[in-house]
Amino acid sequence: MQSSLLLLPGLMCDASVWRDQINHLRQFVNIIVPDLSRASTPQAMVAAVLHVAPDSFLLAGHSMGGWVALEVMRHAPGRVQKLCLANTSAQLDSPEKAQARRDMINEAEQGRTAPLIDQLARRFVYQKACLPAVKSILFRNQHALIPQERAMLMREDCVPLLQTIACQSLVIHSVEDAIFGVSDSEQLVSHMLDAELVIIKKAGHMSLMEQPEAFTNALLAWLLKYR
Repeated sequence: MQSSLLLLPGLMCDASVWRDQINHLRQFVNIIVPDLSRASTPQAMVAAVLHVAPDSFLLAGHSMGGWVALEVMRHAPGRVQKLCLANTSAQLDSPEKAQARRDMINEAEQGRTAPLIDQLARRFVYQKACLPAVKSILFRNQHALIPQERAMLMREDCVPLLQTIACQSLVIHSVEDAIFGVSDSEQLVSHMLDAELVIIKKAGHMSLMEQPEAFTNALLAWLLKYR
């Protein structure tokens, strides 16, 4: 029986951001992508994941999905066989970043989502050839902006949680990520008990789309290690 791999997308993203990984990895694992688009609290995010998860599973999260993966580890650590965290951080938002989230919610409530999405997409992407695809995904999922930002404003500090994570873990960082620095990834690796860091070059925050081959190869090596 195949293991199940749950892939958690980031802010205003869906299964399409994982397209290349799904196409290449589905021969090895059963892939499930939970819908996180309407969850407006951390508890609802976790519930959306566990609702579609089998009793035991592999877990990978990108960006916001990485934070949700950590929350799953907080609530159901015994069910996760392996963990992958990509382009994410365990730290709480700075006051400035939290205010930026509140400002985004306010702008979206006023119907001014389009300029927000344009700005976000440009920050997310280093490889400009990916910009149209990323914009399309964000626009398609713009209904998720308000509930997801509200959920992230409610999150707890995940740094103390890291030292309790003993499963085999992979952390992926990309050199040109404008959202999270390498120090965020190094903190994840240094605090977890069995974690490896992979750094992807020539990619920004959307590394899974910008350098899909390198990202997928890292995931595949993690999947097959000590299988």
